[in-house]
Amino acid sequence: MKKSYCLLQKLSLGMTFLVIQCIGFGANIDVSLYGGFNNAAHSSVTFSNASISYGIDDGKYSVDGWKSESFESPIYYGYRLSIYGLESTDLEFAVDFNHSKVKAKKLPGNLRRLEFTDGINTLTLLAIYKIDSIMTMSAELNPYVGAGIGIAYPHVDVEGVTGTGGKTYDYQRTGPAYQVMAGLRYELAESWKTFAEYRLTYTPMKADLDGGGQIKTDILNNQVSVGFIYSFQ
Repeated sequence: MKKSYCLLQKLSLGMTFLVIQCIGFGANIDVSLYGGFNNAAHSSVTFSNASISYGIDDGKYSVDGWKSESFESPIYYGYRLSIYGLESTDLEFAVDFNHSKVKAKKLPGNLRRLEFTDGINTLTLLAIYKIDSIMTMSAELNPYVGAGIGIAYPHVDVEGVTGTGGKTYDYQRTGPAYQVMAGLRYELAESWKTFAEYRLTYTPMKADLDGGGQIKTDILNNQVSVGFIYSFQ
């Protein structure tokens, strides 16, 4: 938990510094907060060198898919700092923190636990392109698309076969995170907007197991988010 707190603390400090710098250059700043749900595609897990500590042989195992549990604590959520209005480009740039989770539907090799339920936490740098507005009978919708790359920092929760004593329960930086997205924004008031967004997040993860061994898996998350935006202009 201490590592997670430090990550969020560094993120907050970095965002604050970025806001100060960008305001100095006359850029516009948006701060977004969102919730929603995620659904992970089926994938396998691979264990190596974990037979002694966790009682599972080397190899690839099916988990029959992943449970997402988006509305169970801690729920699916995220926040984003966006910068736009720079003279050199029409693109919007953003730093995004996203928290989702997955839990194995079937435990491989008689493991007692395999999940990332305190978060597949991702921190990504995004480039967002705004498409021409869509006029409807009652509203003006502002579509956009985006893509980005960053890091995954999940909470790895693995317990070995009964009697082995193997247990991993900590946050680790497990590799890169890749995202693509598309969404719609709607202006509520002068400084407030709401938005709906679909996002595809891919995180190829490699985590070390306490006591020896390693686990690898690829998580492909389909995510639907809705939220609010406050603009500093």
